[in-house]
Amino acid sequence: MKINNFIFFITVTGLILTSCTTMRDNFLKNYREKEDAQHHRILSARTLPGNITAITDIPYTDSGHRGHLLDIYYPDDMEGPFPVVVNIHGGGFICENKENIKQYCYNIVRDGFIVFNINYRLVTEGIKVPGQIPDVINALDWIGNNIGQYPADAGKVYLIGHSAGGFLAAITALVSESERLQNVFNVNKPNIKIKALAVNCSYIEMARKTIKWRGFRWAIYEKGYKKQEYYKNLIIKDLPEVKLFPPVFVISNSDDNLNFMSFHIVDILKENNLEHFFLFMKGEERKLRHCFDTFNPDRDESIKIRRKMLKYFLQF
Repeated sequence: MKINNFIFFITVTGLILTSCTTMRDNFLKNYREKEDAQHHRILSARTLPGNITAITDIPYTDSGHRGHLLDIYYPDDMEGPFPVVVNIHGGGFICENKENIKQYCYNIVRDGFIVFNINYRLVTEGIKVPGQIPDVINALDWIGNNIGQYPADAGKVYLIGHSAGGFLAAITALVSESERLQNVFNVNKPNIKIKALAVNCSYIEMARKTIKWRGFRWAIYEKGYKKQEYYKNLIIKDLPEVKLFPPVFVISNSDDNLNFMSFHIVDILKENNLEHFFLFMKGEERKLRHCFDTFNPDRDESIKIRRKMLKYFLQF
């Protein structure tokens, strides 16, 4: 579904159904199931790159929840150790999973990386924002503790997040380095060092003051979220820890309905004199759309983005 339609449906859910949580939650669950089925049909018709070892559905906690699984992919025709990408899918905290982004990850593997592709629990599985932050931190900690079992270079670990996953990548990069934020979100410091991160068409402004985005927040947060200590610590521009960002590669395009949020994170990075690179693609002959490179990784524009991003990572 196009991102503008996605936001419309979620906003309607927030504004109309907030007082009836059962109706709201059923609406969102049905939406997630339809989106997952659509992506499954599309991806099932595609051929994935070959010569890849895939170890799937590894639990990074002992909860038994599907949101606490990760996959590992690496080349079986190259010699490691390989630089590491940890990939966080998008979906507005409502839908998507690691399976929907497997082709994207496989293309990164063919460029000479090992990829840890993670799930996290969704709002539609009863976990309101910010419950996804501890999930990602736990996944990072598991990766750090187990990285020696795989052909991975522990000194070159990079984090990629798409759409809502971009927010999770950004905030967990800060939480990983801040004892204060670890206390706020009740997590331990993960046993891993993120050398750089990429945020792709990301949902970054968690407090944007319009009716549409208020409706979206009502759908993904618990009732009374504004009174909770965690809420103010989700507003990245106001965090004193913003200076802890590693180098950041920001991706957006002229046809992304959320591109103003990419400009927002770039402004934050500029204001704090932080290392970053902003790749803004302009759709000319054909539209690019929100996270187009994630779901169409074989397009010429997608290959250009991926190669530039990976080259940027390897500087650090």
